[in-house]
Formats: sequence, structure tokens, C-alpha cells
Amino acid sequence: MTLPSHEFWMKRALALAEKGRFGVSPNPMVGACVVSHGKLVGFGFHEKFGNPHAEPLALAKAGKRAQGATLYVTLEPCATWQKTPPCAPLIRERGIRKVVIGCLDPNPLNCGKGVRFLRRHGIAVKIGVLEKEVRKQNEGFFKLMTAERPFVTLKMAQTLDGKIATREGHSRWISSPRSRKFVHELRAAHDAVLVGKNTFYRDDPRLAVPKGSRSLAAGKPWKIVMISAKAGSLKSRIFEDNRLTILVFPEKDLGRIVKNAGAQKGARMLLPIKEKRGRIEVLDLLKKLASLGVTRLLVEGGGELAWSFIEAGCVDRAYWILAPKVFGGRDAKTAVEGLGVKTPDHAFPFRVTKVSRSGEDWIFEGIFPKNK
Repeated sequence: MTLPSHEFWMKRALALAEKGRFGVSPNPMVGACVVSHGKLVGFGFHEKFGNPHAEPLALAKAGKRAQGATLYVTLEPCATWQKTPPCAPLIRERGIRKVVIGCLDPNPLNCGKGVRFLRRHGIAVKIGVLEKEVRKQNEGFFKLMTAERPFVTLKMAQTLDGKIATREGHSRWISSPRSRKFVHELRAAHDAVLVGKNTFYRDDPRLAVPKGSRSLAAGKPWKIVMISAKAGSLKSRIFEDNRLTILVFPEKDLGRIVKNAGAQKGARMLLPIKEKRGRIEVLDLLKKLASLGVTRLLVEGGGELAWSFIEAGCVDRAYWILAPKVFGGRDAKTAVEGLGVKTPDHAFPFRVTKVSRSGEDWIFEGIFPKNK
């Protein structure tokens, strides 16, 4: 009888890891399976930030059956003390014979140390099984470890002529009901959603996600809005639920913001950010959000905000929803504004990786190759 392959068990471990989404950030999602003689004898996943890792949970379920077994784990076992004890020594103590790892840990505090510990103690190690899938699952954690910022997804919805609102500022609705459902689901896959000042004050968004989604149960995604000290009252639908709302503004406006903020429903936080030439410094914002535990950020308009992130080289993925409509209007807002490039050869190239229909709309998914 042919025993299940390494890929078979790593897929099981990936499925387990996915159960930890929304609860473990800024830690990675990790799943583990203990396999003996082709049978699953123990399994576990990292469920919540600060809770036990996947490996000790799987080993506890396996008990004595872990002796001489193979451990499949999506991410390299840790070998250093952090919030929980290291996993690598426990793997050795429980008598595991072989460890199959999806991907090395990108955290410089641990990268390679877990593997070296295991091999030094006579445990066979295989690395790189379904590595692409592991990296994709934890793209936020990998970006946090390598760039000290969240993985950023930009979403824009526009008409055929590039407008995101009419000349009088009306934007409901540009995209189809199916596209709006797609956006709600997209939000639910992120730790936080960010909108610019114009979107906040003119559109009064709720930043809704599907009812009953796992993200809501975990209080996610957080709502992040750019605000102005000149705008006065902050009465908005965005405060109607209990998800954390983070108000972002230039550091110089802190005094006025505190004075004008007033009592609002729902949890909120003030986040002053450095400013340069009259614009928020995107990298300072991203690093501060990372320090709060945000590893996956969705940026949703408007045009000034989109330009700031593209110009800063901080868009890792983009979804461009194109609706078969024409608004016209020389003063109507466009999808990307800001200063713009001087000449066509300075354009930011957009590499389309996927195109799909969404009702009557088209969705273009892709990347900006020049971005960091």
C-alpha cells in the first residue's frame, strides 16, 4: 500500500494553520501533524497570539505515539524563548524521528536555528514542501519580518474613464453588487482597512464585512481613517460597531484633534504620523501599524491616498475594479491623483496576474513591479 506523500500531510497542516487566521496576528499561522506508520496520530494549530504553538499541541495529542514518528509543520519550529517556550527541544524530547517543514522562519531571531538544533540532535529534516503555499498563507508575517511593515493591498473601483466619483462627489454605486460583495470579503481577509480623508468625510463609509465572518468574531478588520483637524465633528457611521477605529493625522495636529475628537461610540485610537511636504509619511504610518500588530492592510481610496502608497513603493498587490460606465467631468475625482509622473516613461508599470468578471465589471489583480 502506498503511503500518503509529504505534500498530502503538508496540505493537512496548511488547512489546520488556516484555522488560526484573525487570532494569531502578528504571529504567523502554523499547523502541525504528527504521522506514524502513515496514520495521523496528533495535530494542532496556533490558535491565538500568546497561546501555545502548533507543535506542542500536536505532540500532546500524539502522546507516546510521537516516538519515532514524523512531524509535519508549515513553518520552521522555533528554537528560542519568546512569549512561549521553544518548540525544537520539545520535538527532540518526544522522540520525533523526522521533521518535514514547509518553509524556514523569516524571523531573524529564529531563521535556521530550529533546523540546526534538530539536525544537531540527529533528527532528519526536510525543508521546502509546499513552500509557496506557506508563504502565501503568511504573506503578512513574511512582509513584517523582511520589511518591518504590513503586506499592503490596494483596492480601487473606477469607471471606464477612470472616475471614482461624479463631479458633485457622488460615488454610490460605481461597481456591481457582486463586486461590492467581493470587496466585503476582501476586507474580511485583512487585519485592517484604511481610507483617506475625502472618502471618510464625503462617503461616510461603514467598511462593512460579511455578517457572521470569522474576522468579525475576532474584532477585525480594524478601521483606519485619515482625518483633518479642520473638519470638526467626527460623527460617522464608521463608529457604529465595536471594531477598533484608528484615526490617523499629522503629528502637528495632535492638540487640535484631541480637542475636537469628542465622545464617539465604539473603541478608537489616535495615531499621529510624521509629515513631509504637507503629506503623511507612508512608511512611518506602516511601521506604526506594524507595531500595533497589523500584518495585512487593505487600502481603499481615494485617489490621493492611492498615489501616496504607489509613489512610496508600498503596494504589494492591487485589485482594480473596472465598471462599464462613464462619468466624465474635468473636476470629477480620479482613481489615482497626487502629483503624478512627469513623462510616460516614468509611469508605474502594473503587471496583471489575473483578470476575472464580477457581474458586469472586470477585476484586474496584479502588482507594481517597482514597489518595495
